[in-house]
Amino acid sequence: MNNFAYDFVKVTGAIPTVIALRPRVLKPYGRCKVKGGFLISANHCSFLDPIVILCSFWSRRVYSLATKDLFSTKLKAFFFNCVNCIPVDKENFSLNSFHAVVKRLKGGKVVAIFPEGQINVGSADMSAFKSGAILMANTAGVPIVPIYIAPPRKWYHRRVTVLGSPVDVRQMCGLRPSVTELDAVSQYLHERENELKEFYYSKYPEARPSEKSTEDA
Repeated sequence: MNNFAYDFVKVTGAIPTVIALRPRVLKPYGRCKVKGGFLISANHCSFLDPIVILCSFWSRRVYSLATKDLFSTKLKAFFFNCVNCIPVDKENFSLNSFHAVVKRLKGGKVVAIFPEGQINVGSADMSAFKSGAILMANTAGVPIVPIYIAPPRKWYHRRVTVLGSPVDVRQMCGLRPSVTELDAVSQYLHERENELKEFYYSKYPEARPSEKSTEDA
């Protein structure tokens, strides 16, 4: 039932989404070939980011983490469950949410996460990453695919993502990583996404948000 509802929303919303967002995916390292489960790590610059990510991985069903406030009523809970959202408490991330993500990753699913933990509206910069995403991927034994979502300067500009190469977390920190090792991999992932950001702005320097536009946002 869940897959049917998800696919129905995805297919029926495809045409208006393409018209409104005009999504484009840049692949500086070539095609990203990952079979089975993997974790998507992305910066967070807009409430539309989960939809932008879905457009970037159209052939897969993507699960997204969503604040538990979106599940406040039965109708809301039904809808967000149908579109593969996993409820989380941003202030107190629970083991239930952690295990829900790991279970899906181990089951060959794709889960998108925003390790900044906040939305930086209109800003090209990224906040420091939290290490939870690293621990999830390591526990599930899946790679992390970093992507950079370019913040549009105007609401009507097309949405562009830059797709990076998969990061093998277990190879970097082993089966039982320390907090220091997790933080080091988290910093490494942050640097990889910064490289994707710089690739985008080297290609489209005119798209970089100005200080004025960032302050206004």
